[in-house]
Formats: sequence, structure tokens, C-alpha cells
Amino acid sequence: MLRSPLAAALLTLVVLAAVVLPGVASAARAPATPLLAEPAPPPPPPPEVANERFAQRLGARSSSPFEGGQVVSLYGYPGIPFMGALGAYTPDEAADEVGRVAAAYDALNGPRGVTPALHLIVAVAQPTPQGDGSYLLRMDDELLQAYIMVARAHGLLLFLDVQIGWADPLAEVQRLGAALREPFVHLALDPEFATRARGMAPGEAIGSLDADDVNAVQGYLAALVRERNLPPKVLVLHQFLATMLLRTELYAVHPEVEVTIDMDGFGGAGVKLAHYEAYALAPYARRAGIKLFYHWDEPLMTPGQILALAQPPDLVIYQ
Repeated sequence: MLRSPLAAALLTLVVLAAVVLPGVASAARAPATPLLAEPAPPPPPPPEVANERFAQRLGARSSSPFEGGQVVSLYGYPGIPFMGALGAYTPDEAADEVGRVAAAYDALNGPRGVTPALHLIVAVAQPTPQGDGSYLLRMDDELLQAYIMVARAHGLLLFLDVQIGWADPLAEVQRLGAALREPFVHLALDPEFATRARGMAPGEAIGSLDADDVNAVQGYLAALVRERNLPPKVLVLHQFLATMLLRTELYAVHPEVEVTIDMDGFGGAGVKLAHYEAYALAPYARRAGIKLFYHWDEPLMTPGQILALAQPPDLVIYQ
């Protein structure tokens, strides 16, 4: 069920190559010469128009993102399929693919409905400190904006995932403040790579996130929601070990923030569901989430099996 330190280290090295040499990640997709010039796509609607369309899709601006139904998302880093399914597609292709996956749930979950989402890793843990000692490589704004535009155009939710490293969680979230002002953009934190307290590099040990850090981030998101009159923000916390989230009994409760615990381990269905019950359905989880691994789950659970659970997840993430 646990992801090995070796796998984490390999993951970070692959992303390091992609960030330093961005052309490597996309070269295989680009044809040498276009066979036929395609007409220019229509310009996207102004942000205020697109945001209003998104709000209408979910209902009132004050409603939870989950009011539109179960959320089904595609996880990863652009151009790096090893890190998750999102990386196998261009932004528009990823929007189409998650729409297809979400439709499989929509066909089975009756009146509940489904909202598709993209889950984008925007700060990637590294095996070396980097210039600022954070052990993080951060996505450049141009690439992030491309996914914001696609999410807006397709009416998707967009989750921004921070792997933390040795950085201050609140400071990393504040870096994303402009994106989080969008009504459809939400947040995820990955304690696995928050290893500063261990004095070890990400990948050498499983990290943790303390309640003080979670509460500081919650407070920031809650203030943003109130100031901007936004729908509640979803805060996803990944977990597959009890030690990854510390002092959960001290979590603050903000009506503006929906803390969602994603059971993030891979493996057989039996142990996976036992951990889902232990973490995603724990008292500190306002919403339940589960991650499904296309290549590492044994076997991959089907939408029917997920929806047949006594307490199906509000959030399903495909990696």
C-alpha cells in the first residue's frame, strides 16, 4: 500500500528533467510539419462571463463544489505520464478524458450528478534543496494559466497540488493566491513530501503535516472566500499513514473550507478500503476522497464498485 522512497525519488528526478528541459516533455507530441492549417479556435469568453457560467453550473455561488455532484478528477504533472494520467494529455485532451471518466460515474450514480476536475501538481518535491532550500520546483505561471483557461472553458474544477517539501505550507499557498481567487480553483496538500521535521530530503522518509499548518491554510482560504464572495474552497489532504496528519483533533472548522481526506495509497482493494475507512471517513474529514492508480492498484476498482460502497467518496482521483 505504501509508495516506496525509491519511487518518490525517481518521480522527482523525472520531473526535474522535464522542468529544466521543457521541450523534452512535449517533443513527442508535436508533428514536424502540420499537414493542413487548422482554423484558429474562437477566443475564450472573458473571465467574468466564463466564471458566471461556471457558477450557474454548480448553482448558487455560496454552495459547496460538491453540490454539483461527486467530483471525479485526473491527477498529474504536464508531460510526465509517470506521475499520473493527466501527464499523458494536452490540457484540452485532459479535459476531454476526465469528462469521459466522469460520465461513467454519472451513468451509475442516479440523481447525484458528477463534476469533472483536473488535479494539477504545481509544486514538485525534489531530492535536492534548490536555491531557496525548499526542495521544491514550482510550475511557471504560463503553464498554470493554460490549465486555468482550460478549466474555465470546459466548466471543470481545478485542484492545485503542493508537495510542500521543506517550504512553509501557508507561504506556498499564498503564492497561488491569484489562481485561488477563481471560483473553480481549489487546493491540495501532500504531507508525504513534507519532511523538514524529519531532517531528511523528500523521498527519503514519509513526511507529515501538523494541525497548526492545516489551520493556517484553512484560515487563509476562508478569508479569501469571504473577501471575494466565492463558493467554499475544497482543501484536499492526501493520507495513507496515520502519521502523515498530526493532531487532527485540533483542526479548525470553517464553513468556507471543506477539508477532504484523500486515501492516497495503492494496492489491493481490501487494504485500500480499510485505509479509506480509517482516514477518508475519519471524524476530521468533512468530505471523503479516494485515489485510484491505473497501473499500481491490484486490481483497479471500477466505478460500480466505488459507488457500491456504504459511504461512497465525494472525490475520486485517478492517477
